[in-house]
Amino acid sequence: MFLEINHLEKIFRTRFSKEETRALQDVDFNVEEGEFIAIMGESGSGKTTLLNIIATLEKPTKGSVILDQQDITKIKESKLADYRLKNLGFVFQDFNLLDTLSVRDNIFLPLVLARKSYNEMESRLQQIAPKLRIQDLLDKRPFEISGGQKQRVAIARSLITRPALILADEPTAALDYKNSEDLLNLFEAINQDGQTILMVTHSANAASHAKRVLFIKDGRIFHQLYKANKSNQEFSKEISLSMTALLGGE
Repeated sequence: MFLEINHLEKIFRTRFSKEETRALQDVDFNVEEGEFIAIMGESGSGKTTLLNIIATLEKPTKGSVILDQQDITKIKESKLADYRLKNLGFVFQDFNLLDTLSVRDNIFLPLVLARKSYNEMESRLQQIAPKLRIQDLLDKRPFEISGGQKQRVAIARSLITRPALILADEPTAALDYKNSEDLLNLFEAINQDGQTILMVTHSANAASHAKRVLFIKDGRIFHQLYKANKSNQEFSKEISLSMTALLGGE
């Protein structure tokens, strides 16, 4: 098994009182290598907390996260940044690009931190730039390109480290419909190339591009759907019905 989420529990405690908020309760599921999974749920359901734990940005109160046979919840704090750099790729809704750097240098940044040579960085970039249609953007600054282009650059930055897992947090939230579809089609393409993707989204349309959808309610896995041979449109309708049931408490 590529990724194992084992009985995760996360309790947040306020510093000066005994109040507790249980964000995750006995969350348990597996991810096969090469899967594309969407995680859905209403605000406060625990989906972002779950993503943050898998991203090693938060520690669970109980449970384990096994990625490629390593329990990443046990990694020492001093080694976490290096682990993320080598194993995880991140795509955020607000792009997180630096306007002071060119598009090329923004993409290179994680490899610079990993102390890769310029030749290797350029070689890797030339492999992914055509797929993401960013060859003509490399010498521009982020403030000179559109939101959809910025998100393609952010994907390039996440892919250039050749991560085991890409974690996407509401990646289409800042995009219009056309650019959202463009991004999601890119996700499908890189997934077909073998990249494992875990995406948090509130959009049934975005989730319909995934192979499987997990629904979280009150910190628990409430339901899951498999796409199988359904079209994106068919799957989107099925997802919407499940979200209606989720929100309605049926």
